[in-house]
Amino acid sequence: MALLCFDVDGTLDVGDGPIPVPVLHELEGMGHSVVIVSPSPLRPKDAGFPEFLSVDRKKNLLDALEAHPDDRPVYISDNDGDDKLSEEVNFEYVHPLFWTPFYTKLTSDGA
Repeated sequence: MALLCFDVDGTLDVGDGPIPVPVLHELEGMGHSVVIVSPSPLRPKDAGFPEFLSVDRKKNLLDALEAHPDDRPVYISDNDGDDKLSEEVNFEYVHPLFWTPFYTKLTSDGA
């Protein structure tokens, strides 16, 4: 299963991004771990997802990984430099523009 760490602004629909929050619930229902790693005031606070809200994204990702050590770590974000940050902490990186093919593969093979 995957540990899916989401940025909010520019990533989730509540933050003017392309990924609808209900899809996160669907993925959670499939057994994936879904967490929010953005302290954005637009984050879906009432959605029930675990949150790691430090202003230090690296800390948030590492804390999420510590909470879910057996899952494949993935960071979904549109922030400049987050691809490099993901690499630094050994997370797969997905830009929201490439969400659809990632989602299709994730939901078809369950990895």
